[in-house]
Amino acid sequence: MRCRGCDYELWNMKPGACPECGRQWRFDEFRFRPFAAQFLCPHCEHAYAGSDEQGLPVPRAFICSQCSQPIDLTQMRALPQPNTDGSHAMDDVHPWSERFRLGYWRAFWRSVGQSMSNPTRVGRTLPERTNLRSAMFFSLLCTTVGISIATLPFVFLIGISSSQFYSGLEYALIFLAKFLGIMLGSALFGQIFFVLWGSCAHAILRMSGGVRRPLNSSLSATLFCTGPFLISAVPCCGFYILPVSMIWMAVAMICAFASLHKVSGLRASIAVLTPILALLAGTVLTIAVMIYVSPNTAWSTTGSSNGSTTGSVTFGPLPPTSAGESDAQALPPIGSESPKEE
Repeated sequence: MRCRGCDYELWNMKPGACPECGRQWRFDEFRFRPFAAQFLCPHCEHAYAGSDEQGLPVPRAFICSQCSQPIDLTQMRALPQPNTDGSHAMDDVHPWSERFRLGYWRAFWRSVGQSMSNPTRVGRTLPERTNLRSAMFFSLLCTTVGISIATLPFVFLIGISSSQFYSGLEYALIFLAKFLGIMLGSALFGQIFFVLWGSCAHAILRMSGGVRRPLNSSLSATLFCTGPFLISAVPCCGFYILPVSMIWMAVAMICAFASLHKVSGLRASIAVLTPILALLAGTVLTIAVMIYVSPNTAWSTTGSSNGSTTGSVTFGPLPPTSAGESDAQALPPIGSESPKEE
């Protein structure tokens, strides 16, 4: 159990101000696993297990069965159950924040599963002072794995087509350079796109009624929702699955933003989908303008090559002039033979 503001350990403490950052906190801000935490009476230290769905004792205010003193949840201290790790007692800890304890491999796949199956917890488990670099590292892993597996067959085929012009070492180096260039370039472009998407969604949400968390938290939630991007990691078919992964990611962002900022699903949907719809509309409009302008440009070029134009009137080619006498004398008539020399 850690402070939402500074990640300070809050076990064995009464609710109130955080000793590190001074932020006020309460037990009902957290979600404990049922019967995984015990709450101590402030008078006699008698332990009560949290039994409801949030892992808190029921009722919140009662008479202690040990010392018969009235107690309230705001007066009690919480501890994990004996022989239980504090992180195991919590139900709202993001797996990526536990990567040093769980290991990068397990924390990565747990974070991917959470973003794909339960994105509401992504927004609920983010602390206020999130580390944006760790979120960007997670997103970079997702995009790199997806792009590398999807593009590897294409890069391999391109390398085979050019292998006849290079020796073995040169071919290997060129293949590696092409693969790394495509993979890293696409991954970095994806990070820029995700950051811009999250920034626009945060700005729209702020203009439409205010936000509960800062921009840093919104960007972290966006980057932690890139788990669905891994479904595009299918060789030769990843580009066709990419729209599905983007739609899945948008749905995950809506759930995460609604939980993060405590807003309705409608506001979160408007904030998340507006930048994407605006981008699609701009792309369609640009293609339509290019299609409309190109035939007109080709028609104008063809018309000017066949004749001269003045204003909006196009004149055809000039009629041929009649041959003069000099031309008739210079060229022999058709069908006649040239005079033979005697």
